[in-house]
Amino acid sequence: MAPGLDYSPMVVPTKDIGQQAPNKRLPIVQCQVRARVPTTTGSDAWMYLYSNDEDDKEHLAIVFGDSIWSRSLNSVWEGEDETQRMVRGAYAGNLFPGRTSSGSEGCQKCDQLPVALKGAPLVRVHSECFTGETAWSTRCDCGEQFDEAGRMMVASMGAPASSGRSSPGSLTEETSVEERCAGVIVYLRQEGRGIGLKEKLKTFNVQDLGCDTLEANLYLNHPADARNFGVATAILVDLGLGSNDNPDGICLLTNNPNKLRTVGGPAGEVKIKERVPMVPLAWQTGGQTVIQSPELEGYLETKLARMGHMLESRSVAQ
Repeated sequence: MAPGLDYSPMVVPTKDIGQQAPNKRLPIVQCQVRARVPTTTGSDAWMYLYSNDEDDKEHLAIVFGDSIWSRSLNSVWEGEDETQRMVRGAYAGNLFPGRTSSGSEGCQKCDQLPVALKGAPLVRVHSECFTGETAWSTRCDCGEQFDEAGRMMVASMGAPASSGRSSPGSLTEETSVEERCAGVIVYLRQEGRGIGLKEKLKTFNVQDLGCDTLEANLYLNHPADARNFGVATAILVDLGLGSNDNPDGICLLTNNPNKLRTVGGPAGEVKIKERVPMVPLAWQTGGQTVIQSPELEGYLETKLARMGHMLESRSVAQ
């Protein structure tokens, strides 16, 4: 029995934990605004903010490259003028002082006109993690996965960034840089695997009392994983990565079997051509270049052993 808890982790039923089915229908999404964001990766990203008809959260798509565009953003909104279109990001090319038209005809000074998508872009469906991305937590690898996804997408647009390592998550010989010319991180506001920050912080205390990350959720009467990826699928379709617009499909950066089952959508709206694994950096380097912690090791082992994540053991990864 976990110290201080009237609860035994050994009796928690784990069969079929997190076996989520795709949505019966895709949510309706609308891109509200797009903006250029210079990044520390050395490449600009385009941030798209979405509303949807399932929740009131502001989900995001972080897009690398000039070949992925939102259909709903570029549609004409009733009553808007050219300045309003540019302010909400519905313009071709890039903005500059004195520009008056949102269309390509106003792009005499533009150097970022859209190009055709080639091949299957890298896609990461990533759930918000305040503790891992902002508060330096080593209870999870969310911040590391977010950073690594961005690095890989920038590398796919040109000469791969030097990292001093070769991993299963690197660009493969079979899929060339030319074929992966863009990438998208769909950033879902699903803190704590969908339970919210307050409840997530409670699970940290339950973990310190002896439970693992899965047991802590169940102890607090939450699902092991309360997330839903339907909004992500709808966003990918809006970005032109659905099966109808992009028959080459996407290369999905994930170790999570639920994402493989559900991101494609209830009717195969998005084709997943390939899964690209994300191997923890500590496992790749033996902990030589990144901080290790017993909490992170326990978290990774729980995802591997009890949540079905498709991740080789630490000994094999090294």
